[in-house]
Formats: sequence, C-alpha cells, structure tokens
Amino acid sequence: MTAHEKIHTIVSECLHVRLRLINRLIGGIYDRTLAPHGIKCTPFTILAAVSAMETTTSRQLAKVLHMDPSTVSRTLNILKKNHWLDTAPSGDGKILNIHITPAGLDKLEQAYPEWEKAQKEALEILGQDTFDTLVSTGTRYLEKNING
Repeated sequence: MTAHEKIHTIVSECLHVRLRLINRLIGGIYDRTLAPHGIKCTPFTILAAVSAMETTTSRQLAKVLHMDPSTVSRTLNILKKNHWLDTAPSGDGKILNIHITPAGLDKLEQAYPEWEKAQKEALEILGQDTFDTLVSTGTRYLEKNING
C-alpha cells in the first residue's frame, strides 16, 4: 500500500474522526435544546450521574464518565455556583465528596422534556439501529465502571 493509499484509508475510514464529528453534532443538539434551562450537556450529564450515584467523589465521577479530572472540577464549580450540587473535602487531597441538591433535582426534572426532545432529534439523525448500539455500548461501559 502506498503512502497516498494509506492516507486515503485514514481520511475515508477513521472511526475516531467520525465519532468526534458525531459527538460534536449530537452534543450541539443537547446544548441547544437544554439552553432555555441555563445548562449545557456536560453539566447536565454530570448532574444526572451524581443523582443516579446518590453520593460519589470527584475521582469516581471522572472515572465513570471517562472525563479528565480538570474538566470534572471546572464543571463541578459551575454546578455548585448554581446551587445544583454540593461538594465537601473528602480528606483525600483534592478529591471531593459530591451530592445533588434539591435545586439540582428540580433542574433535572424541569429540563427533562427538552432532554427528551434532544433524544428524539439525535435518534432521527443516527437512525434506530445506530442509536440503540451506541446506548447499549455506553451502558455496558458504565455498568462495568460503576460496578468494577
């Protein structure tokens, strides 16, 4: 295979490039749809994850969501500023204990109809099979990291 053929293969078949593109496309749908509630997709996801986990640490959250700890920290600051999450030192360095506040639960409930709209729009773009595959693959990953 020539260098030109290798480059053509990378450009025409790279899964990473396509996943990043799809991530930006779908993330934009959720950001736009959730905007009337004053929250973007990443903080919304973290808020929902903390609520589902009931109590967690910043380290666990970063691991489960496969996020950089600095991104988690910045997003936690936004959520704390809006009184949607509370944090407290864990006693283990920079690691924080995190829990959702009643205002955070209210925010999730208020934004739920818009989240449903974003889900439907994402489904229309991806198609049912791709949508289901992505959800089930992500679910397997989450279950493995939450339980293991």
